[in-house]
Amino acid sequence: MPEINTVTLDRLLPGESGIVRGYSEAQDLHHRLRELGLVAGTRVRVRRCAPLGDPMELSIRGYHLSIRKQDAGSILVEKDERACGSGQCGGPGRHRHRGGK
Repeated sequence: MPEINTVTLDRLLPGESGIVRGYSEAQDLHHRLRELGLVAGTRVRVRRCAPLGDPMELSIRGYHLSIRKQDAGSILVEKDERACGSGQCGGPGRHRHRGGK
């Protein structure tokens, strides 16, 4: 049986993607995030992060959405292991490439 790699959205690096699986805790903001398209089963890709790491720009359902890392920390995603094969990611907390360049 394959292992499911579930992480919070703020742990993904630019170029990585995943499938939204839910939220880690109930917050009023989650209703608004669901209205914006961050619902279970939706594919999301991290396009880039601001120079200091916050906010992060996402590509979701054909549009771009910027959210705070604090908010992204409560969104659970199943990480797509095939993404970000360029070798340009610097590791946890490092965001070196922008939008796949």
